[in-house]
Amino acid sequence: MDRRRDRNIGTPARKSPRALAFASLGVLALTGCSGLGGGTNAPADAALACPKVSIVRDLAEVTQFRNGGGRDLTDVTSRAALADYSGNCDYTSDGVTVNVNVFLIAERGPAMQGNTANYRYFVAVAKPGEETPTTKSEFDTSVTFDAGKLRSGSREELAPKIPLPKDANGKDWKIFLGFQLTPEQLAFNRAQMKQ
Repeated sequence: MDRRRDRNIGTPARKSPRALAFASLGVLALTGCSGLGGGTNAPADAALACPKVSIVRDLAEVTQFRNGGGRDLTDVTSRAALADYSGNCDYTSDGVTVNVNVFLIAERGPAMQGNTANYRYFVAVAKPGEETPTTKSEFDTSVTFDAGKLRSGSREELAPKIPLPKDANGKDWKIFLGFQLTPEQLAFNRAQMKQ
């Protein structure tokens, strides 16, 4: 899978209400955002559409706490969310490449030391009719906060390729995006969603 990224975008490319709500360290309940349009190399047949891309709700954000500290707002080192995505797909004779731009926004917490936060996220692909991914790739990324700034972000460019027979349709394949969380981080997210 190809991966490129623009580092440290000062503000997200699109200031959605969800992104603005994130600034208050409130709970986000993201379930996936923008869709994918047809690619420049898409066949003329409109039925050959892009695979469905979604951000996994439970894995859409991550909260990091200082080591050995408590678990309240004063112990947060940083928070990040996969806030949105956009892209398209390109069909070739051997499959479809899904070009996805994922927008990650991050916020410095009161307990953060230094100016860089590190995160790990994944891209997983599932076959039609299945929810369990057949392939999964993980990526490390970092966000650097400019002096005096509480928020920063990045744009992650991904290009997962799904091998398909010639003229096969990838519209029923699924691509999942999310943070690779520890069991404790996942439990924290789920507890926040219940409040």
